[in-house]
Amino acid sequence: MTPRPALAEPLTAEAVQCGLTTSFVGRDLRLFETVGSTNTVLRQLAAQGAPDGAVVLAEEQTAGRGRLNRTWESRPGVGVYLSVLLRPQAPVPRPHVFTFLPAVAVTRALRAVSGLPIFIHWPNDVMLRGRKVAGILAEMRSVDGRPREVVLGIGMNINHSPADLSPALRDTATSLAIASGRSWSRAAIVRALLVELESAWNRLGQDGPGALVDDWRKLSPSHFGKPVVVAGGSAGEIRGTTRGVDEDGALLLERADGGLERVAFGEMRRVRSA
Repeated sequence: MTPRPALAEPLTAEAVQCGLTTSFVGRDLRLFETVGSTNTVLRQLAAQGAPDGAVVLAEEQTAGRGRLNRTWESRPGVGVYLSVLLRPQAPVPRPHVFTFLPAVAVTRALRAVSGLPIFIHWPNDVMLRGRKVAGILAEMRSVDGRPREVVLGIGMNINHSPADLSPALRDTATSLAIASGRSWSRAAIVRALLVELESAWNRLGQDGPGALVDDWRKLSPSHFGKPVVVAGGSAGEIRGTTRGVDEDGALLLERADGGLERVAFGEMRRVRSA
């Protein structure tokens, strides 16, 4: 059996916040050994008045969740499992930004720290060499149709060995350690992520959702000209060729008959050309 790379520094709140350059994201950071779900804990803290940019970080989740009601495996000591609270101060014209924004931030942070070829797979799966390395779950509380609290849940596979992945995931998931053969500082990755989240949030406020979508497109080569199957949306399973995303973040899919399908929700899977 291939030995596990030596573990990097332990994950602590002090290690994350040492040298952190953000103005508000991660300034209130709470680290737990074990929680059911970081999103659940942060939603509870938000109801008690947790500030904008508050972060809940856990060594282990026993009930971690991903998109489409899936379980997110959260093995202790090897991954990054966190949630970030955003409190929009102005109306957000296109709610899909809360799907795209964390995907952009996670991808940029992992690229910056590791130098590995990491990309976004519509809508917000973060992929490394064709396998999932990070997942995102955004949850909102709205009042009068306006988002008041947004909790961004993020799980990243960092120092997992193949044995740390369940048999069901070994063909579809990976980690930075599996891809590189070395371990990584989880504190450095969290710190880079918080910086990228604040940067993306500020860019959204300054330049609008169009700029964020443009950033997402640059990091998602599969969104145009790729044969795919999209499943899980209201239209069932659809095959076609990707033709970009629209201003609302929906995937545009050209069917074999030449028609254009707009898919607002679902899961995209690449297929080989005939």
